Amino acid sequence: MAITSSPKILVLIQVDPFKSHRAVEALRIALGLSSNSEGQDLTILLGGRSPHLLAEDTTDIVDAEILEQHLPVFIEWDTPFHIAPDAETPSAWMKDCTIKKATAEDIAAFVQEVDRVLIF
Repeated sequence: MAITSSPKILVLIQVDPFKSHRAVEALRIALGLSSNSEGQDLTILLGGRSPHLLAEDTTDIVDAEILEQHLPVFIEWDTPFHIAPDAETPSAWMKDCTIKKATAEDIAAFVQEVDRVLIF
């Protein structure tokens, strides 16, 4: 029986987490899709206001209690969160999150390297 690897997935979150539950839902879906590889085949790119998902204070985020349940898994997996060049960033990041600034070239490379792209 041949062993198949998990598809490489890019999850782009650009929806405003202060106005829509879809930002937190996108992370929940990413978690489920990458659980077989413990996040190794997952790239998360945050644009717009979505970097606030990783803020030290997430009080005003829609579904913040769900975010608090799922974010520790990404931290345990050491999944990097890539921040788009034009994204709005919080004043303070949550502890232990791996945050990386992405360039336009990085984003082009992400798209070329993955098998699937999910946009929220």
